Amino acid sequence: MRDSEKQLRGRILIENVNISVNNQSHYLLRNASMQFVPGEITLLTGPSGSGKSTFIGLLAGAIDPKDSDWNVSGTVTVDGETSAFGDQDSGIGGLVFQHFALFDDLTIAENLEIAHDHNDDSSQELRHAISELLKDIQYGGQVKTASGGQRQRIAIARTLLGKHAILFLDEPNSGLDTASTKQLAILLRNLARELHIPIVVVAHHFRHLIDHADHVLVLNPSIAGLEHVKPDLTRLEHKLHQAKSNFTGIRGKTVSRYSLNPFFGYNQLRKRSLGNIRWPWFFKFLGRRLWEYGLSPNALLFTCLGSFLVGFVTTWFVLVYLPFRDYLLPVIHSDALAGLAFTELRVMAPLTTAILISVRNAALISADTGHKVYTDQYAAMKNLKIPQFVYHDGVIILASVLAAIILTILSLLVTTSVSMMTWSLVYPDDSLYLWRDQFFQRLWPVGRILPTGLEWVAAKAIPSISGAAMIALVLGRQRKQEVTDINKGIARSLIWGLTFVLLWHSVLTLIEFSYVKERIEATF
Repeated sequence: MRDSEKQLRGRILIENVNISVNNQSHYLLRNASMQFVPGEITLLTGPSGSGKSTFIGLLAGAIDPKDSDWNVSGTVTVDGETSAFGDQDSGIGGLVFQHFALFDDLTIAENLEIAHDHNDDSSQELRHAISELLKDIQYGGQVKTASGGQRQRIAIARTLLGKHAILFLDEPNSGLDTASTKQLAILLRNLARELHIPIVVVAHHFRHLIDHADHVLVLNPSIAGLEHVKPDLTRLEHKLHQAKSNFTGIRGKTVSRYSLNPFFGYNQLRKRSLGNIRWPWFFKFLGRRLWEYGLSPNALLFTCLGSFLVGFVTTWFVLVYLPFRDYLLPVIHSDALAGLAFTELRVMAPLTTAILISVRNAALISADTGHKVYTDQYAAMKNLKIPQFVYHDGVIILASVLAAIILTILSLLVTTSVSMMTWSLVYPDDSLYLWRDQFFQRLWPVGRILPTGLEWVAAKAIPSISGAAMIALVLGRQRKQEVTDINKGIARSLIWGLTFVLLWHSVLTLIEFSYVKERIEATF
């Protein structure tokens, strides 16, 4: 009696669900109802492309109807509390994605820790179950060092730490051999019983899973409904044959990816996720991004090489190849150095740095973001209540701003130093004090703590570099159906990011020249 009461209290009832494509009459589901009982396994199958992944993605909160192309309605009842289908902040279920969606920039231990830190404390039963799942895995290793089977168990353990009412698995036996599939089925059976949770397995290949299923649901697109079938292989294959006979796919709609919108998840930001930020994780991600975008050796080398060219080429050509150099330079030497300072430090150094760093970082951002979208890492973070647009998107923009400040300052220092050394090569017998006084005479007058015009340098460099990063982020977040889509996103990020940098600097330079026109005409 107690067991039956426990099952009744923990059951999940889903009623009158309707899922349709926006602006189309096609329904994925119409008036569908089902229930999931703790400790039991439900096998969900159907024709390829019928929307199985979309359905569980909506249930799990990996797809937000407000940020996607789906209209949904219905009710979900958990432990006697009823809410609207699709309105949950993070869904009713934890989702193990087909390709696991492990965070490949974190270690195995960090994948588990970040899920634990953003959810409620784990029970003793859950900790024991996870320990058994991962008993042969080295927690300190990188995700890439784990085998396919180990990654799947890590993904299951991480999803369980999300403390959802139900566990969904999307094609968990894809790519597994017969023996591994049977081991997976036994593992899921033990988990369902030990943790007393319902488990729903979406599978296209179900031959070695059906023996461990308590219930079987067939998503029949010909009737836009869910049909209950006994866990019998022959009956199920017959039902699937009927379901496939009149199905040609959802017109103009792809349902295999979870992130459908480049701004996927921003509705969540407006609701509650700022309160779910864990600052140690925020600063950990920020530190990694700042190193990658602004402090790594190749970023510093990029900036130094570009600044060296600006400082050397402009100084050398003005001093050595000025027409009638022997007659003019002694007369205009002071004004020539002052003009060099303005050209190099107010125009060329900020522009060169912005071009080099924005192109480099745009490629990194677009590639990383596109990969996270394609491998469903974005959706996994949302499902685990991890504010991905803060830890990833917000951190990228903030790190880009900080990198722009650091590298622009470095560029100004290197350009100035190289210009001074170049001048000393041309005039080895003259004192560097002469160069300093004439080079900085108008940009850094005596008595000023900081050079003049730094606000113009900042206005050109910082928004252009961070703007190019934002362009790469938005393009990287667009839906990725194939690996080639990542490459296309990188190419578009480079083109549009560089275009933005050039336009921004051109406009700001013209405004700057117009603003200081009278002063320039008076001094030069």
